Amino acid sequence: MAWIQPLFLTFQLVVFALSLAGTLGVAGGWAASKLRAAGSVWSLVAAGFLATMVVAVAMPMILQAAAWEATAGKFGWMIMTQTGARAEGLSDYGFFRGLIACGWIHGLLGAALVALATWYGLERVPIQVRQKARMDLGWVSAWWRVQLPLASPWVISSLVATAVLAMTEMTVVDLYGFRTMADEFYLFYAVDPSLLSVFLVCVLPLMAMAMLMTWLLVQRRKFVPINVDAGTSQPDDQQAQKKFCCLAATVAILLGFLILFVPLGGLFVKVGHDVEVVQGTLVGTWSFSRTVQRLWEAPMVFAAEYRWTGIIAVSVALSAVLIAWPLAATSRQRRRLEAGLDLFTIGLVLLPGPLVGLMVVRLFQLPVPGLSTLYQQTLVPTVIALLFRAVPAAYWVLRAGYRGLDNQLIDLAQLDHSWIRRVWTIDRPILQGSLWGAGIAAAIIASGDVPATLPVVPPGVTTVGTRLFGLLHSGARYQEAALAIWYLAVVLVISWFLARRFLAFHVKVN
Repeated sequence: MAWIQPLFLTFQLVVFALSLAGTLGVAGGWAASKLRAAGSVWSLVAAGFLATMVVAVAMPMILQAAAWEATAGKFGWMIMTQTGARAEGLSDYGFFRGLIACGWIHGLLGAALVALATWYGLERVPIQVRQKARMDLGWVSAWWRVQLPLASPWVISSLVATAVLAMTEMTVVDLYGFRTMADEFYLFYAVDPSLLSVFLVCVLPLMAMAMLMTWLLVQRRKFVPINVDAGTSQPDDQQAQKKFCCLAATVAILLGFLILFVPLGGLFVKVGHDVEVVQGTLVGTWSFSRTVQRLWEAPMVFAAEYRWTGIIAVSVALSAVLIAWPLAATSRQRRRLEAGLDLFTIGLVLLPGPLVGLMVVRLFQLPVPGLSTLYQQTLVPTVIALLFRAVPAAYWVLRAGYRGLDNQLIDLAQLDHSWIRRVWTIDRPILQGSLWGAGIAAAIIASGDVPATLPVVPPGVTTVGTRLFGLLHSGARYQEAALAIWYLAVVLVISWFLARRFLAFHVKVN
């Protein structure tokens, strides 16, 4: 019965993360939907908020952990600056630990995901339904009684994704010593897994996702416009609308700062932050010149980590696109195949990283000539392990791209070209943006998937993620912050590109 305590801790983490993600995420989704509907300057605020949420979702978990550890962790600048509390030494590491730290990081990541899903679900409600509901029920009641229930499948899906990530991800919980089932599997069962451990860590999340997909299919068939009574029509109150827009803008700005800018600002502060002993008292100091110097030195100090991360990310991205592209192209006009691939790719994402690494290790231990050499001297096992999550990311980006293609165009192309020629000569030029987006999404996933990388990375190879994972266990210091910032800069540029593609695709579809 040694698994009961980890299972109970997992349940605590899920409840904490869902409470935070649901509260903040739904509020953020409402704010974005309200601001975009208002138009003018308000829509620019909404676009900035949505782009911020895309960046937060795209950030690998290890980078989010590094940012919050540098901000509020045991050696974070907020804790180290509290000189009065630190005067007696470093025994008290503050409140940011255990369940609070793990639930906070997972909850804010989930809040970004829920905000995007809520906004997208609200935007899918027919405009006629929204207008009629506002006339009959008013702004607040129309949103609460009509729009939110219609968007509930998307909201619930994002909440389930948040719960599944908290159940299967071990990067954050291992960092803070919060022994959930995923961390127990990583520490004790990865070498010799039991059927019970595999069931609790892998099968349970898959079952939860299967039940969710079944529920969504039922809800989709029930998705019909709600008829509201037209007997009590109320004119729009411009003053009330302005107040709602001001409230929505405030919510969006505050959430954007909390979810993204506060932890990222903590990284920059931590780079130039030091603690000195002045007359027996710990005093925190910050220097801009020190920040610049340490950032300048980081690419040279961690050159090997950046180089290996880039090599692995590019290799995985190319492989993922080559696998996902034919799948998305083939399933474009075959609904059953597409539904099967959707479920299959979701299942791949739900596989815990340590379990994926274990399966790859066992594969290369088979008595086949050459496998041992590949395992010990090449990046092939690492690339294979990272493809389990990179391929689904590339597939869903390409799937969205193919959704935007006109059926008539594909039908005409099939009459004149073979399948391979059509994909290369017709689809490729049209889907260039989606292909780049798929490769970039796969590269980001690969660069930050620490749980899958750790068991299979060959000797002498260290990525940014694995180095951060090791260094953060002793607390975030300026070296770790500088290492993370350059990694973050690349992720931000890439996320900005993905945010533009995400918003452009939504505009095109609507």
